[in-house]
Amino acid sequence: MAKNKNKSKSGGAQVRSQASKRPSSDVSQVLPATAQTLFQQALYHHKQGQLNAAAQGYQKVLAEFPGHADSLHLLGLVAQSLHNSAQASALIEQAIKLSPKIAQYHFNHGVVLQGLSNDQAAIDAYRNAIRLKPDYQQAYENLGVALQDSGSDEAALKAYQQALEHNPHSVLALKNLGTLYFKSGHTALSLQCFEHALRLSPVDPELRLKRSGSLLRLGQWQKGWREYRWRFSEQSFLESNPPRSTGLPHAEKFNIAGRRVFVGSEQGLGDEVMFASCFSDLISSAASCVLECDPRLVPLWARSFPSAEVIAKGELDPHGLDSFISAGDLPMHFRQDDADFSGRAYLKPDSEKYAHWQGRLQELTGKLKVGICWRGGVEARAVKERSIDLKYWRPLLKHKDVSVVNLQYRCESEELKQLGEHIHTFADLDTYADIDGLAALMSNLDLVISVDNTTVHLAGALGVPVWVLLPCGPERRWTDDSDDSVWYQSARLFRKQGGAKDGWRDVMARLVAALDEFTPPQRDERDLIRVEREAKADVLVSDGAKTCVLVNDTSNWYHWGCSGTSLSIHRALRRNGYRVDGLPIAMTQNLPALPQSPDDFDSEEVYANFVERNSRLLARLAKADVLVINGEGSLHGGGMVPVGLLYIAHIGKTRLRKTVQIINHSCYPQDGDLATDGPLNTLYQRVYQQLDYVAVREPVSFRLLQSLAIPCVQSFDCLPLFIETFAELRSKTVTDKPYIVLTGSVAWAEAIAEPLSHFLQLQIANGYGIKILIGASAFLAADDVAFVQWMQRSAAGQFELHIADTERQWLECIANAELLVSGRFHHSIAAACLDTPFIVTESNTPKVLGLLELLGMSNALLKTDQDFVTNLHAMAEQRLRDPASYVLAAERRAMLLSLADNNFAELH
Repeated sequence: MAKNKNKSKSGGAQVRSQASKRPSSDVSQVLPATAQTLFQQALYHHKQGQLNAAAQGYQKVLAEFPGHADSLHLLGLVAQSLHNSAQASALIEQAIKLSPKIAQYHFNHGVVLQGLSNDQAAIDAYRNAIRLKPDYQQAYENLGVALQDSGSDEAALKAYQQALEHNPHSVLALKNLGTLYFKSGHTALSLQCFEHALRLSPVDPELRLKRSGSLLRLGQWQKGWREYRWRFSEQSFLESNPPRSTGLPHAEKFNIAGRRVFVGSEQGLGDEVMFASCFSDLISSAASCVLECDPRLVPLWARSFPSAEVIAKGELDPHGLDSFISAGDLPMHFRQDDADFSGRAYLKPDSEKYAHWQGRLQELTGKLKVGICWRGGVEARAVKERSIDLKYWRPLLKHKDVSVVNLQYRCESEELKQLGEHIHTFADLDTYADIDGLAALMSNLDLVISVDNTTVHLAGALGVPVWVLLPCGPERRWTDDSDDSVWYQSARLFRKQGGAKDGWRDVMARLVAALDEFTPPQRDERDLIRVEREAKADVLVSDGAKTCVLVNDTSNWYHWGCSGTSLSIHRALRRNGYRVDGLPIAMTQNLPALPQSPDDFDSEEVYANFVERNSRLLARLAKADVLVINGEGSLHGGGMVPVGLLYIAHIGKTRLRKTVQIINHSCYPQDGDLATDGPLNTLYQRVYQQLDYVAVREPVSFRLLQSLAIPCVQSFDCLPLFIETFAELRSKTVTDKPYIVLTGSVAWAEAIAEPLSHFLQLQIANGYGIKILIGASAFLAADDVAFVQWMQRSAAGQFELHIADTERQWLECIANAELLVSGRFHHSIAAACLDTPFIVTESNTPKVLGLLELLGMSNALLKTDQDFVTNLHAMAEQRLRDPASYVLAAERRAMLLSLADNNFAELH
């Protein structure tokens, strides 16, 4: 049973959860034959992930032989997998008492103890493992994390370096060492670690995002922002910032002119304020803009950007808009060099509120009115690193010429007690909820002094002098070796020095000395404006529009082909007068409380449990006029994903009484088995036969459903409808030499890498470049990551990794290629539509066979058998020599577009 790596408390450092990927018996303890058989059966169940059966087996062994250390140890690992860390620790401790010289026991005990936040005990456990096995690389890696969690950064640094001495190719050790260097302010060293790790694991999203942080802090803006796109495939970022369906293609700088662009908000309030510095650049380029923001920012945004429409987050209707860009991607287009940063103020406070606070602050007696914030961050780690204990603020609070104003949001009563009479707190201003009021107050201050949080961004954006107190290793936005900020002209940076015994005390001493010399700039009140209109939070919503819930929306998923397919469905639904509510595939593939058997589909108890566990989903379904399920390749077999979609279709029809359609899909109830009997066929029949409309995208599926007496219509995948919206794809990419594109497949294994490497060598000798194409709006395909890793090991230096950041870039790469070699359905469709000859292997269902039949290109199929290499070379040579013989005729292209439109034939 493989286990995942877990994040620790230490700012992205990772713990290796088990030394071996599968549980194993490391101790030669003699058992009688019957007991040994029981033990081996339990071990087999454990390896298969059958945890309850494994636990029962180990317990049976222990009932007869309570001193069998291996059973105790492995039973402890089962308990850990079942999230019972206390029991796991007790069991592994017993195993260690019986066999204290087994290094793996100590290692796994350390993992469990770290999960219990017992860092010191975990450190001892890892050191015991290393004492018994001095070359235990994984133990050094985890020891480093435990030491870092306990605040011993120097010892952690040494542990990571020792791990690398034993294995210089440990991606985990390089990642953790780079993270520690970044945290301690050694940005160049962190970048070296991340780049070394990326040579070993080129498409690790977390590594890419960490590299982005290092590049940005070094002021390498263009590279840094490009890498920053990887946040939408990085797990921890996605957990806190799940991508939302807008139904719009991604905007790019070169095609913004004359377009109507929606800017989606992301991350925290401070990030929103910082990214808003790019709004004016976008507004001056586009025909019109819709700016989305946190509801607290709506009046401030509307006043500051009067030529744009402003809406609160989550209240978009995309009718009338052309494209979408996430706010965090704006700097990639508009902040590529130091000269692109003006640093000028761009937010405008409300004039009436400004006057109100001007009067209130005149009551304070100090020569300078200074606002302060001492706490920042959301996660416990960030709060600890950024925040400054109130004891360090006393010299400032007691400064004779200063009236100190409390700007801290969500200030705690105990903090106010410590501050006492030395600070002015305005109880009638909620500095967390009333951002417009806070902006007006801050605009009247002479100076703001704050740790890195929303306050500093708001002050900088308003043009208020702000002194930012930074830890040794600050966020990516604060460049190294500078006391000022490219983002805000009014900001001055005070950095905590690495190695200083009492670093914040030193920072405050420098700050107070600077305050003695500080003269506030003269305010220019001409910039204070008041916009009479209120921002309309719902300006784009069409009154009386019907609502369609698009289930299994792949706009933000896997690869750009999936995105384009769903975006074309969004577009068609809008054209048919629907307001679209997209349920992303990231949600539908992880639904809890699903039926466990076909009989459960009509169970009242199962339905009640499903409703309770998925209340928000059910509320959205209940509001819809029609449910459209985008099946794509999801409906095959009896796994969690197809069962979830089938159950939504079933309850949508039988419980909610909705119109339900399944479109744009292949359907194989028994995966590759085309027989018409079997329980899964019966389940699919039962659900499908009650639906209002079924459109199947390829003929093999179509014939199978007909044989199951399921009414359905032959359609085609919607991707060609999306491709039709682009022009001049071939003219946008210029290359030095012709190239061949490779992409991955859900059905490939690592063995494919060696023959593909031979193919690459031959084509390079023939004068072709090789590109491996990856990229996604979010949630990059795991099999793409694996494919690049395999090819890196087998053919490093022989290919260019081409990472498409938008739908257009993905299409351009395929359109300008001489040949595509792929195992993917959508990539093959794109190649056919773009007149690029292609070769495709079989997938996890017969859908590729159906696709090639509809394309009239059955000769493009490459089987992964013993003749794979020979056939690949021969097929490639034919297509490269005579490409015109392997492209779609105009009549067939028109037929495919007409079939794609069949997906929407029953929308009323």
